[in-house]
Amino acid sequence: MIKIKNYDKEKQRMQFIADMETSLANAIRRSVLEIPIMAIDEVEIIKNDSALYDEIIAHRLGLIPIKTDKSSKEIKFKLKEIGPKMVYATDITPSIGTRLKIPIVVLDKDQEIEMVCEARLGKGIEHVKYSPGLVYFKHNVNEDILDYIIIDGDGKVSCDEDQLKNKGISEEKIKEIKSIKEIKEIEFNLESWGQLEIRDIFVKAIDVLEANLKELEKAVK
Repeated sequence: MIKIKNYDKEKQRMQFIADMETSLANAIRRSVLEIPIMAIDEVEIIKNDSALYDEIIAHRLGLIPIKTDKSSKEIKFKLKEIGPKMVYATDITPSIGTRLKIPIVVLDKDQEIEMVCEARLGKGIEHVKYSPGLVYFKHNVNEDILDYIIIDGDGKVSCDEDQLKNKGISEEKIKEIKSIKEIKEIEFNLESWGQLEIRDIFVKAIDVLEANLKELEKAVK
């Protein structure tokens, strides 16, 4: 069962509660880094009069989120600007498909930059620039109890009663804490950098995990 706790389409953030094992939640989280994502992989510097080295600008370009869809394979972009101005990701042509106005470099009067970039599909396990967003999870438990319990990888809960007494925790509270034996509900948090819709990140992570399990099944036969 999945229950949406918060969904912000504008900011591309989603938070939901799911009844699942910690091991499965972690497998899904790790699978996010195997979703194919577009990112600038090669930059040809034609002209750079700015104060930044070529390598710094190329690195910044590589981290700019580029819209990724089914048809994405390889895309060539151009960036040509003359100062004085701040050069943003939105100055890249054709459009990178995201609205993020990420600053690249400041150009003083008469300074110029001109470069050609090539974007390719890659995975976050190869380089962080191919990461589609931030994904993390935690056990869904009241914050006032979380500090006093130990949760293992299977969601089993334990506590040190003597330690709780030494901290001045009341008998009633200790009884409440000891009554919690297992936590299976996971709170998932996802935030898209812009390459994919926030809902697609979770769905595609499931697809990747399923594909990997099928490959494993073939390998062990």
